[in-house]
Amino acid sequence: MSRIVPVILLAAVAGVLSAAQLKVDVGLVNVVATVLDDRNRHVADLTPDDFTLYEDGEVQSIAHFAQSEDLPVSVGILLDTSGSMERKIDTATVAVERFLGQIHPDDEIFLVTFDNRARLVEDFTDDRRRLSRALRSVQVGGGTAIHDALALGVDHIRNGKHDKKAILLISDGDDTSSATSFERAQRYVRESEMLVYSLGIAADGELSGPVRPTPPTFPGGGPTGSRTPIGIPFPGGTPPTFPGGGPTGSRTPTGVPAVFQDVLNMGVLELFGEISGGRAWRVSGFSDDSRRNQISDALDELANELRNQYSIGYYPSHSLQDGRWHLMAVIVDDPAYRVRHREAYFGGRDQE
Repeated sequence: MSRIVPVILLAAVAGVLSAAQLKVDVGLVNVVATVLDDRNRHVADLTPDDFTLYEDGEVQSIAHFAQSEDLPVSVGILLDTSGSMERKIDTATVAVERFLGQIHPDDEIFLVTFDNRARLVEDFTDDRRRLSRALRSVQVGGGTAIHDALALGVDHIRNGKHDKKAILLISDGDDTSSATSFERAQRYVRESEMLVYSLGIAADGELSGPVRPTPPTFPGGGPTGSRTPIGIPFPGGTPPTFPGGGPTGSRTPTGVPAVFQDVLNMGVLELFGEISGGRAWRVSGFSDDSRRNQISDALDELANELRNQYSIGYYPSHSLQDGRWHLMAVIVDDPAYRVRHREAYFGGRDQE
């Protein structure tokens, strides 16, 4: 009997330690950082010593660090199938199939299509043939429910099995049909831990020549990370909104009449990229004289970026359920390098 008691006590202590460790791990805040040099090339082989990480202006200790070259990703593809995509859908689906062949073989992907409403047409899978069949069976028609698609994508990607998560949004128009408001869609993106990448397909004849990526944005205000994101009171409060239609302020996010379904609002797509740490491209839906496909070019860049990022984690001193927004800045010591990452997170995560 005397030998059994120590064994039971050791097991109990191990269980308590395990539970405590799990609690700590759940409290980890993770940031995906994309580092670019002065020629917009991805920078590899950095170490934790090359980074300084801030939350609400205070330096944080880096507790987790990994390069993402071999890290699989959970990816949600949101594909516009509205009526204005009729002449572009074949180019888009072929480019997405090519993209699926370039990303990590263990990446899991789901497919959402959206016109007047958003629908999940293929759940998470690493079977590229299933995804290809789903892509080839899409039909076009109706309006453009971008915000509903984002809401569905954000909700569904939580089911992904990989820690790193990304959304790819492909659309040629402004929102005309969503029940979800722009402000709510923006908040969904801010409160998630996913990257949002967008391809904005320009109207016929609007864009020609090589692919034109949106210039990189740096939510912390550039290499110094000194700027507070627009509209977020430091250090907490409510997330910023852009009632003028995003950073450009060019028009209201949902104010384009349905008859102008292929009027592209890049300001909104750029905003979703900026606040999540992703990016946006403005591309043509057609091949040029050299048969180059600008959608494919952009997706090639995206596949490369997903394999050239850093995952950086830290344990904040406060509860992750404090109901406040917290600003983050990731800085690389070399002033020639720039960092793109999500700019803030909301302390409302369930830790149970």
